[in-house]
Amino acid sequence: MIIKMRSLVFVFIAAGMLSLMSAVEVKAQSQTIGVSGGYVNLSGGNRPKFTLQPTFGGTLGQRISDSWFADFNLSVQTLYDDSTVNSSLSLGRNKSNSTRKWSALRLALSLNRYLLSPDNGFNISTGFGGGLMVWKMTDPVSDTVFLVTSQKNQTVDYSASELFLTLQSGLHLIFSSRWSLALQAHADYLTGAGAEFNNAIESARNKWQLGSFLSLKFGFGGPKQMSWQPIRQTASVSSGTTSISSSGKNDSDNDGIPDDKDKCPYNEIGVPVDEHGCPLDGDYDGVPDALDHCPNTDRNAKGLVDIYGCPVDADFDGIPDYMDQCPHNVVGAMVDSVGCPIDSDKDGVPDGLDDCPNTLYGVQVDKNGCIDLTIIDKPLVLYIDYTAGSSEVDPDNREKLKKLAAILNFAKDVKIEVNGYTDDIGTPLANRQLSEKRASRVAQYLISYGLDAARIKVFGQGEGNFVGDNQTAAGRAKNRRIEIVFYK
Repeated sequence: MIIKMRSLVFVFIAAGMLSLMSAVEVKAQSQTIGVSGGYVNLSGGNRPKFTLQPTFGGTLGQRISDSWFADFNLSVQTLYDDSTVNSSLSLGRNKSNSTRKWSALRLALSLNRYLLSPDNGFNISTGFGGGLMVWKMTDPVSDTVFLVTSQKNQTVDYSASELFLTLQSGLHLIFSSRWSLALQAHADYLTGAGAEFNNAIESARNKWQLGSFLSLKFGFGGPKQMSWQPIRQTASVSSGTTSISSSGKNDSDNDGIPDDKDKCPYNEIGVPVDEHGCPLDGDYDGVPDALDHCPNTDRNAKGLVDIYGCPVDADFDGIPDYMDQCPHNVVGAMVDSVGCPIDSDKDGVPDGLDDCPNTLYGVQVDKNGCIDLTIIDKPLVLYIDYTAGSSEVDPDNREKLKKLAAILNFAKDVKIEVNGYTDDIGTPLANRQLSEKRASRVAQYLISYGLDAARIKVFGQGEGNFVGDNQTAAGRAKNRRIEIVFYK
């Protein structure tokens, strides 16, 4: 199967290159409709991995200008994971090794640009867009939908109607004005919009869908007449539509430049031209002045303007991409004068997206930039590697205490109990005294980090409430611990 696919790609590229070399010009139709088939997979999540599996669908296209076209794609797919494979690029799957089945309907709209001359018989395109993925994750045997926990700690179906962003590129072989073949690859990123699962599910699930598909397209709606695009003439002189310039020579586009001196002899009538007969482009951005909504664009923006000749601002932060040192920010983030995110409290969540923009420096925050108080929902256990008879806290646990103190200094209504525990080696009295000494040392560190001593109670529990087997070294290490209990 892989060899056949490689052969197909080779034949496709070779045919396209032959078409390019022969400079075939084909006038594309305004609209296209087609059928498509290919392979997709899911990637980015925990094992077991999903593998490349078939997908089928249809496509509608609309030519917008010389080089731009829009595509609407609809496809259906059913994917199984496979616990025996190491790579998501594996082809096919063994259904008996599957633990999950993904069923999805993909609706995608993309804006694409041809990179070569629009009338070539072979072309390359690149594009971007987005769409809706309607999916569910089910058991492959019973076909029942899995249940997971939502952000509100409710039990919900593992399914969603989720928005995604997509990038795609393609190779196009145009046989005639009606028929064409396209080999396209796409990468979809599932944004999470429409899928409100808890953090554990979000971090573990697959966020990328990668795929490629081959589409056979049929054009209709009549040839698209492109501005500034030469049109092959069969009888232009004899048809009576060709004007005569003041010099008595033919002037097909009536721009005052005779055809024999006109480097762009087929312009739309009435378009301002230069001395060579080509459309004026005062700011050299590739968009003729007659179509340019931003005719005085900075020349540094060349190649970074839209179809209307205006500078592109991909992340909508008010700083054009040609001036933006951080051009791919999350939409909504506040930025500085060079387009980079402002993060006043240095918590990793940019201002504008930060619900708590003045968080204490160094405190762990959630995805919304607010202090993560889930740490105090249950007792905090510290397994400290004490030497015999010692009460000193190791550096790793001191760092944990420092972060805990910062959180408690924010949640000022929370008080704590520090409980020390030992293993059963030694006398009960000595162990209780040692456990109290160790708990007191933890309390001293919290106080040194700014926590009010009045909010702390210290208890030495000694050799009680064992959590490990005292007959093994590992079990005794578990019993030598500090438990911090939170209450109000």
